[in-house]
Amino acid sequence: MSTKTVQEGLHDRLTALLSEADDQRLAAKLSGVRAADIAESFDLLSDEARSRVLFALSSRTAAEVVVMLDEAVRGDVVDDLDTKSLTEIVSEMSPDDAADILSELSKAEAGQILEQMPDSKKSDTIEELLAYGEETAGGIMTPEVVALPTDATVADAVRSIRRAPQDEDLHEVYVLDADRRLFGYVPLRRLVTHAPDTKLETIAERDPVVVSATDDQETVIQVIRKYDVMEAAVIDSEGRLLGRITHDDLLDVAEEEAVEDLFRLAGTEMAELETSSVLHAARIRLTWLIPCMAGMMITAFVLVVSEARFEPALFLALAPFVPLIGAIGGNSGVQISTVIVRGFATGDLGSTKLVRALAREGRIALAMAPVCGLVAWGLVTLFLPFFGEHTAHHAEPPGLQGVAVAVGSAMTVAILVAAFLGIALPFTFRRLSVDPAIASGPLVTTLNDVTSVTIYMLIAMLIVT
Repeated sequence: MSTKTVQEGLHDRLTALLSEADDQRLAAKLSGVRAADIAESFDLLSDEARSRVLFALSSRTAAEVVVMLDEAVRGDVVDDLDTKSLTEIVSEMSPDDAADILSELSKAEAGQILEQMPDSKKSDTIEELLAYGEETAGGIMTPEVVALPTDATVADAVRSIRRAPQDEDLHEVYVLDADRRLFGYVPLRRLVTHAPDTKLETIAERDPVVVSATDDQETVIQVIRKYDVMEAAVIDSEGRLLGRITHDDLLDVAEEEAVEDLFRLAGTEMAELETSSVLHAARIRLTWLIPCMAGMMITAFVLVVSEARFEPALFLALAPFVPLIGAIGGNSGVQISTVIVRGFATGDLGSTKLVRALAREGRIALAMAPVCGLVAWGLVTLFLPFFGEHTAHHAEPPGLQGVAVAVGSAMTVAILVAAFLGIALPFTFRRLSVDPAIASGPLVTTLNDVTSVTIYMLIAMLIVT
């Protein structure tokens, strides 16, 4: 049976159970269902139904469900829970998951829940995680590690592993020096192959893969991918061990970074997923669209000012090709900026160095621009006579051929300018500590439209007037 069929069957059963208003029977039926399947069904349930399902689950299962929910659904679910219920659910989560949930609340609400948690040590750990930025290594790390001093033995390590939470995946034991700085690590397999009384410092690897607690999560992705490890240790500015980031954390972060870039490329923000509110999403999208609309008014202004410099029939012959030059210039700029932004995300050195990026992308643009210019010239020469009777007044140069040459020349220059913008904008945003993906969305398209049309009108003035 396919996953889709199983999911549809679960949703049908949930709908039937919820219609009976028998919460005890609902709880009994849900006791053997995976948390991931329940979480997936929440997309199709009403707010009231979601609340009933959560209250029918044990606190531990409810915690697993909440962690697995999509961000928009989770925001709605958390908003509907009272403080007592939310405290019980958060208390069952791992500290890093709990910190993720509480970071979406106000400081007052998060503080109230932390105060009511029965495990004060866990509450303190969560509070420490909340002190780090949400998208930093400290903000996404798991503080639960097995760490022992250098003089500990293999037997000590095995005992510590047995006491560790059963739901935590362990790949290595960290070894600390007398000042609790990270000395090295011992892979679990090495514990099995050495005698119980072997000192950890004698079998420890001395070059653990580490990231700083203040490193951006994108940097963490690059480090773990580069060294192809299962986890990376998180240290403070003095080299003391704070926690670890595992491969499953990496998958979540990689997905988040990819989705964030996709949203930025489309001219919106991940913030619209924080709630299912249509007005909230519309407001975020409009904050991108309205400035772009204002930017496009500059293009209209350029056309209005330019019209006076041409004979009416000639301007009518030039006008149909404004979208052609603007669109191709904008698309070429987006292509280049997307390649640059992708290089930033993956840590590709060739894309993160301005000189290297200029050398590669500049040569590509130099190869593309004349080809696009020639094609544009050919298309205009071929199709302009069919665009209307007004072209008959300019059938000879500098009329028909002048328009074709102007379009071809403007296309060539526009692509070269778009290449410069496509390279310069991501590097500029990166220097200003702003997400470079912004440069690959509506911004670069709007700027390219304005510059392309301006270039087109200026070249046309030189050639056909």
